[in-house]
Amino acid sequence: MIVTLFSCSDTKTDTNVTAFVYNESNGVQSLDPALASYRSAIWIGSQIFNGLVELDSQLNVGPSIAKSWEYDSTGTLLTFHLRSDIRFHDNSCFPSNRGRIVTANDIEYSFKRLCNARTKSTGFWVFRDKVIGASEYFEQSQSGNIPESIQGFRTVNDSTFEIRLMKPFAPFLSILTTPFCWIVPHEAIEYYGERFGRNPVGTGPFVFREWQEDISLLLEKNKHYFKKDAKGIALPYLDKITVGFARNNKSEFFEFSQGKLDFISSIDLSVHDKVFTPQGQLTSEYAQFQLMTASAQSIEYYGIMTDKSLSVAQSVPFCGDKRIRQAMNYAIDRQKIVEYVLKNKAIPAHQGIIPPGFPGYSSQTGGYSYNIAKAKQLLAEAGYPEGKGLPECTLQIGANETTASVAEAIIEQWKQIGINTKLLQVDFPRHLSMIRNGELALWRTSWIADYSDPENFLSLFYSKNAAPAGPNTTRVALRIADSLYEAALRPTISQSQRYALYNQMERIILEESPWIFLYYNTNTWLVQPNVHGLKATNPLRLPLEYVKKTS
Repeated sequence: MIVTLFSCSDTKTDTNVTAFVYNESNGVQSLDPALASYRSAIWIGSQIFNGLVELDSQLNVGPSIAKSWEYDSTGTLLTFHLRSDIRFHDNSCFPSNRGRIVTANDIEYSFKRLCNARTKSTGFWVFRDKVIGASEYFEQSQSGNIPESIQGFRTVNDSTFEIRLMKPFAPFLSILTTPFCWIVPHEAIEYYGERFGRNPVGTGPFVFREWQEDISLLLEKNKHYFKKDAKGIALPYLDKITVGFARNNKSEFFEFSQGKLDFISSIDLSVHDKVFTPQGQLTSEYAQFQLMTASAQSIEYYGIMTDKSLSVAQSVPFCGDKRIRQAMNYAIDRQKIVEYVLKNKAIPAHQGIIPPGFPGYSSQTGGYSYNIAKAKQLLAEAGYPEGKGLPECTLQIGANETTASVAEAIIEQWKQIGINTKLLQVDFPRHLSMIRNGELALWRTSWIADYSDPENFLSLFYSKNAAPAGPNTTRVALRIADSLYEAALRPTISQSQRYALYNQMERIILEESPWIFLYYNTNTWLVQPNVHGLKATNPLRLPLEYVKKTS
């Protein structure tokens, strides 16, 4: 039975009011930025809140509450200069229900709140081991003994705020664009207490109005929003946003096809072949809709343990010989897997570590294409012609149907060069624990960017980040790669210089091959033809402030 999510009147309540309507099948528990660790909350929260800085459509860091900033000569002192015309939303937490101007005190308050253990935020990593005094503040707050200040945060005056880092860390500005760093007023936290996540107050383009749990959520235009378009017209263009919480994806698609939803971000598998051609384009029945596809800022790969001191790697030849790892990369026909197994919902990982469309990506970095002759040559050079003498290996993956289908296809391709592989599926929590603890020689996993800086990907190959303390699960250790990584952390060099260092590091990692590169995930949106200005460039944002609708 089809359950109606919205009536036709939801997209336009009258001829003068325009609403954007979408469904969030995963639901939302809280809209507190300190707890914004999942997409559905971030998409809604990005309409309500702003941070000091934000990402533009090209995923570059740009101004928001801060109009400008600069580092000192040491690269450790970052000074922000704030706009003086940004107001918090009108709300009953303020005197006379009128929102006040944002000052540097609000920045310090919001950041200290993130470092307070009692907030129970999943975002403390933003400042941990980066900002002077942040970790000490967190530790003391655990016992209830909360210090008055954090040494690395300083309010100079109403419009100037300083952050002092423990050491230079160029990606820090990108990290400040994460939802955890959205700015909140102390009045709202004090007024609503634990209910703040259900009564959010920010500075964003839309104001929170109503939340009917598991039914719908309503946001309305912020008439005091500080941004204007290139022609000087006040943003946002839309008057309202309505979010539904129906969990049935089939119903969601039906409502979209009837024009009652403005976009959908996932297609139910039961209708996939009806909507898309084998090449991933829309069929004639659905050609009137807009199809938007963009990088999901993630990469799928098989990791290989390179630390020969671990017992798990001592009896597996490819753990100690990069020629075998390279052969395994060359033996994979990624294009065929994307086309036939993933139904064109991904991009073959031919270029390297950084996904296409992500800052720092370069098509000139190189990578692995399908080359069966090269794969056989490398195996022979390693002493295993046609795979003879090479023991069977085990590939462990999580208990997921799609990853299992991909693995089965790759195992068949490896068999063509004489590499025999056994597939083992384990529940994901156990699988992840084994990866981090160095218990596996070959495993499947993925990496999704936490912030839009290439450092987030390259940190997986920095020797000092070796698991279990860090994300370098293959425990690869290359002195030259480490030196390039460290050089790129200096905020005093230009962005192009940083990206060039990362690309050079990528080429070194590609040569070493601690990963079997598989594919880059993509996001696919279907959008109504009368929606204009929506962009799918950032998977962790639903940018609606520039969206218009025509009748």
